[in-house]
Amino acid sequence: MRRTALFVLSILVVAAFPFVSSAEIREGSFELSPFIGYSMPGHSNDDNGAAGLRVGYNITKNWGVEGAYEYIDSTAELFHTDVVYHFTPEKKFNPFFFGGIGAAHVRKDSNTELTGNIGLGVKYSFTDTVAFRADIREVFGDFKTLMTTAGVTFSFGGKTPKPAPEVSQAKPEPKPEPRPEPKPEPKPEPKPEPKPVQVAPVAEPVRIILEDVHFDFDKATLTTVALDILKKNVRTMKDNPGVKVQIEGHTCAHGTEAHNMALSERRAQAVREYLVKEGIAANRLSTIAYGETRLAVPEIPTAKNKESKEAKTNRRVHFEIIIK
Repeated sequence: MRRTALFVLSILVVAAFPFVSSAEIREGSFELSPFIGYSMPGHSNDDNGAAGLRVGYNITKNWGVEGAYEYIDSTAELFHTDVVYHFTPEKKFNPFFFGGIGAAHVRKDSNTELTGNIGLGVKYSFTDTVAFRADIREVFGDFKTLMTTAGVTFSFGGKTPKPAPEVSQAKPEPKPEPRPEPKPEPKPEPKPEPKPVQVAPVAEPVRIILEDVHFDFDKATLTTVALDILKKNVRTMKDNPGVKVQIEGHTCAHGTEAHNMALSERRAQAVREYLVKEGIAANRLSTIAYGETRLAVPEIPTAKNKESKEAKTNRRVHFEIIIK
């Protein structure tokens, strides 16, 4: 039964990866996690309820440590310290792995025994400070049991990532050199009657259009449609070698400002790398990230409109011609 429960949770954790969305665990933050649970002892046929408290510290986004106290009805009290590894700390749905050592005070024998434990769990963040947590772990040693617990995690403090400053790689246009002063003209002599001069028609300026490309939600990967558009843009740029382009990365209004600023930078870089690979000189290209600060259309972010027409329009890379 214990092996089956651990196997089922492992399958659920792996299956959840395609459905994760934006959130994050902050480096240097503290966590307080009250919980309730269920104990299935290896030395008894009686299952027991349990309750306890965990106190944790996130050393980095992925790695953390925590201490825990657990009270198991009519059986024992457990104390243990664990190392925790978060697989997707920047997502709302965050699977994690943990393991450590501790002690079990068994009431029946009134003695304390050394224990070890290992397990898997998930956290789901409702806000930046509140998350749901559930896990399953195997306690081994003289005292053996399979524990399942669920509770709420409260997060405090930690580093808040700052958005990267906007950097433009565009070079300033050269200033024109001053014209020399004209020399005084000699006294004009009588001129013959001028012949009519034929003036060649002035060619109309060529209009250069580079089409925007769009991205899937929370992605910086070029789609098939985006690649077709970029192929057309490459041909246009090769036909106009004097054109330089600023590549602007944008996002929709979902997610934090810091996350969207970094996401828009990755989108702009992905487009720039493709253009360079297709033969466009790197010194003709510059990138800039705007995140959600310059939405193409107004948008109110909610959990149900991530795939709305407005959100899809805002998830884009725009091309700005800066030199002809």
